[in-house]
Amino acid sequence: MANVFLYGFDGTITASTYAVISSEFDATNTASWLTTSYLITSTAFQPLYGRVSDIFGRRICFFISTITFALGCLGCGVANDIVLLNCMRALAGFGGGGLMTMATIVNSDMIPFRRRGMYQAMQNGIFGFGAICGASFGGSIADTIGWRWCFLLQVPVSAVALLFGYLVIKNQETNLTGSSSSLKETWRIVDFSGSFVLVVAISIQLVGLSLGGNELPWDSPVVIGSLAGSAVLFGLFFWIEARTSAIPVIPLRMLKGRLPIFTQLANVCAGMSAYAYLFLLPLFFQIVLLDSATTAGARLAIPSLATPIGGLIAGIVMSRWGKLITLVRTGAILMAVGNALVTSLGFVDSNWKYFVYIFPANLGQGIIYPGILFTSLATFEHAVWGVSISSAIVQTTLSARLPTVFGDIPEKWRIIDEIRHSAETIRGLPPDVQLKARMVYYDGIRYSFAASTAIVILAFCAALCANGRRLRNTAA
Repeated sequence: MANVFLYGFDGTITASTYAVISSEFDATNTASWLTTSYLITSTAFQPLYGRVSDIFGRRICFFISTITFALGCLGCGVANDIVLLNCMRALAGFGGGGLMTMATIVNSDMIPFRRRGMYQAMQNGIFGFGAICGASFGGSIADTIGWRWCFLLQVPVSAVALLFGYLVIKNQETNLTGSSSSLKETWRIVDFSGSFVLVVAISIQLVGLSLGGNELPWDSPVVIGSLAGSAVLFGLFFWIEARTSAIPVIPLRMLKGRLPIFTQLANVCAGMSAYAYLFLLPLFFQIVLLDSATTAGARLAIPSLATPIGGLIAGIVMSRWGKLITLVRTGAILMAVGNALVTSLGFVDSNWKYFVYIFPANLGQGIIYPGILFTSLATFEHAVWGVSISSAIVQTTLSARLPTVFGDIPEKWRIIDEIRHSAETIRGLPPDVQLKARMVYYDGIRYSFAASTAIVILAFCAALCANGRRLRNTAA
């Protein structure tokens, strides 16, 4: 459970501080990589923990995930440039992909499918508590002792988790002995090739999305080549998945039928919207409202609190009545309402709205994810894309609008470059120039929230089309 806490803590502690971190390295225009570098490795390798733990046992996978996560956090804490920081975030993602996965697997080993709802709710509660702590204290840590401690403080918690895991987690029986023949067997059974191609495909795609409308125009050969190359690699990935003798990352045979197709569509769209929402909120608070990292983190505590409440509601409903698809639909509609409310926020608005309007979307996330988890256990895993798309929308808006809005301001191109590379620059601008920059940022963030709203509405429509009659009931 310590790892579940870390999983939630790490997710929101970076959400409330990434604007500060990227500004220190003059890399606000590529700030999305602080999140996406983690998500790439976490998403691609998450399913492999289950496969490998079936072969070599739960303990070694638990140790690998915890140690690599701790090493990644340690590397982030001492990184002296943005490239190394992003690489360390990727390493932390490799381990982080196993934090929640191994907790869920160990949970599944001990608890029958029909009785997992309440236990999953307890796990969601710990995750939510970690998310609240990360959101509440991340900004304060960054403003007081420095953002590096946001990562370094996770290392001793990982050490405690490692100790308890060593004492508590037991291996299940396996026919493999860890010899060279078992390593061959592992390669035959586990889809390493598919995972590697998936990581490369996502990385190349994100390069195109981060450069397009940012450092390069969208019609640049580099951007077009990156996006086209990623499409080819995705095609190669699905070809591997269709032909591999290993257990595939995405079992294509399970894409047959109405339930898995629409459930997976709802899953992906909800994930995109959730991560876009989490990425955009602190940007809105720190740039549009000029909040400090501490104040922005305190604001994030409200939606973080809603997530475990939603998880508890979902756990009770699953334990007593099942109703997985109903939970997915309810969560999706709450996320849609929440995203629409945040999109409607004005440049200057009532203070109470900044607290009330950000609550429904995270309540919906807490409700939808337990249902998604169980329907995905009955079908397959999912991936998240929202951060890169929302970042591309914001950066494209800045590139297109700032030159026009600034008009004949002296040294406007230098100012524009500084604004796009460091969010902190806005605070030092003359009031009239600052107001124009904040309004352009506001428009870009609002466009991104509108896109997030449309995506989660698609998730709701997909959930309406999903027929859960053939899905196993989780009710006791």
